[in-house]
Amino acid sequence: MAYAALVLLTLIWGGNWIVMKLALADANPVTFNVQRTWVAIAILFVVMIARRRRLWPVDWTAIIVTGLFQTTMNFAGTTMALAGGGAGRTSVLVFTMPFWTLLIAWPVLHERLRGAQWLALACALIGLLLVVEPWEWHGDLAPKLWAVLSGLGWGAGTVCAKYFQRRRNFDPLHFIAWQMLAGVLPLTLIESVMPLEPTHWSIRQVVLLIYVGGVSTAAGFLLWLAILRHLPAGTASLNMFAIPVVALSASRVIFGEVLSRNEWLGMAAIALGLVILTVRALRSSGSADPLRDAPPAEGG
Repeated sequence: MAYAALVLLTLIWGGNWIVMKLALADANPVTFNVQRTWVAIAILFVVMIARRRRLWPVDWTAIIVTGLFQTTMNFAGTTMALAGGGAGRTSVLVFTMPFWTLLIAWPVLHERLRGAQWLALACALIGLLLVVEPWEWHGDLAPKLWAVLSGLGWGAGTVCAKYFQRRRNFDPLHFIAWQMLAGVLPLTLIESVMPLEPTHWSIRQVVLLIYVGGVSTAAGFLLWLAILRHLPAGTASLNMFAIPVVALSASRVIFGEVLSRNEWLGMAAIALGLVILTVRALRSSGSADPLRDAPPAEGG
């Protein structure tokens, strides 16, 4: 049953990139990001109230710092990238998150890179350069940089969650709901003071918003927590490798997204790095705490 749930979650998060791309046709990226995050927050707080969990945060510093990286930077970067770039390409660049996590955890958590991690990091760096092509300062460079920024925010948010978790044993549901609330407030302020184009509401747009905010962000996270209670973190993390594959395949069919030779080579290098990290995680998952080692939320 847990493996079936993992397959379902992979399809939900893989399809989320396509749904967001469709939704952005009728909404400003900043506005849509605020809307979908508030939908997710509402659902997560309803679940907390229903489970009669403690509502008030015990560590505001942890909530605010993690929220700025995980929600403000990660979610905003993903949405801006999708507004100007392909869904498949964006998903792969955002999923450079594990590599940013390794780099940031080195000075912050004092987790040194060891053995195969260096090889994975080298693959990611080569792949990133091939996809972004910093020597080509024209075309769709900005969406690629937004996607990389999103992955960086997701990685930093993961490290923050682990750092603060060492000091206090947070309830994962409580922590993710509050950091999401803290992270969406700056975006809400920007959205309220800037003259942005209004959303073109329709039944289609409402359905897309409910999917991204309610199904993918809120329900997807709750499903992820349930999976982690039955599977090791290393095994569950295999879905991270499959999500960009689903997004790339769907984007090619639906949007006709065409990738250059350099982009294919770069994505293959990034995928190889993710495989190396996943294999290493599988080997060590027996001694890991699945909730402690899991990322704080989905990417995108």
